[in-house]
Amino acid sequence: MMFRSAGIVPKGSFGTNRPERIVQSGFFSKSALDLTVTKNGVKDLQMDALADVLRTIRLKTTTYFCTDFHAPWGMNVGQRKDGLFHVVVEGDCWLKLEHSETVIHLQEGDIVAFPTGGAHWISDQSHSRVLPGPSVVEQILAGDNPFAVQGQEEAKAITLMCGSFDYDSSINHPFLKDLPCFIHIKSSETPELDWLRSLVTVLSYESRVESPGSTVMVDRLTEVLFIQIMRAYTKSHVSKMGYMAALMDSQIGEALNAIHAEDEAYWTVERLGDHVAMSRTAFSEKFSKLVGIPAKTYLVNWRMQKAKEHLQSGVKSMYEIAEIAGYSSEAAFSKAFKQFFGVSPGKVRKGAHSSEEQVQK
Repeated sequence: MMFRSAGIVPKGSFGTNRPERIVQSGFFSKSALDLTVTKNGVKDLQMDALADVLRTIRLKTTTYFCTDFHAPWGMNVGQRKDGLFHVVVEGDCWLKLEHSETVIHLQEGDIVAFPTGGAHWISDQSHSRVLPGPSVVEQILAGDNPFAVQGQEEAKAITLMCGSFDYDSSINHPFLKDLPCFIHIKSSETPELDWLRSLVTVLSYESRVESPGSTVMVDRLTEVLFIQIMRAYTKSHVSKMGYMAALMDSQIGEALNAIHAEDEAYWTVERLGDHVAMSRTAFSEKFSKLVGIPAKTYLVNWRMQKAKEHLQSGVKSMYEIAEIAGYSSEAAFSKAFKQFFGVSPGKVRKGAHSSEEQVQK
């Protein structure tokens, strides 16, 4: 299903008199991370590693609201590059994943997510006819909701919140590799998440009214919803492995926060172990077990990603970037950078400048 850019869906396009909007957020914000730096290049306040990762993969969230879908209705959503989620705000419906024989009954308050964009269909009944998702969205945008109530008929209705989250999947990071294909948070089994459903209520309201600041509200609330979906999944996942589990671990999570608070090459595996009161061996083993790669590899990879950002911003000199990444010379940095990304630092910087010039024209 394709999601359009921000705009207003014509009044009554979902069979009601309430205005509906499609609101697209910007990249994950960093307003909550106004941190200072110490002499060692490590920020005084603790960096949130996940927030840093989400900014680097350029997470974008999109929320649109589909209200009063009247039976019979159904949408077929094909495989897509970005992730997708549905929230059953009112009513109930059925969901079936591609290549699965199981039909899942979704009840009011349920949240389902497809972080890797898995194909599925969703409808009022398991046997209802489904329409292609893209054509449904096109009709809604044109003010012709295919699932609006017909005439004076009394038909069963459902309120769905639908949204997506997009990110740069080309970045090599454990968080992206560990994204699950499907997440189902059942309202009947998670009473402790009632506050999350209160968030959904606020998000659903803000996404369909035009009030001062509502766009910003939707942006931030959708980001929060995405993070909370991932947290809920991690807490219920029996393996207790993967990047989210590592972030929530008291020792490895603290080490990851320290790495992401680094402004210049300060940390080593031994220093990280000392920082979290573990021996080098114990720390290395636990880090590799949870994150999936050795701590030294993670350090090098992340410094390279940040170096690429610095090159693209064009603020720092090549020597400064090399030093921040932990290299004593531009030549050593250039060689390592090209080996990592398959392209020289100069080409990355030149490409960023060319793109900026095209935008200015």
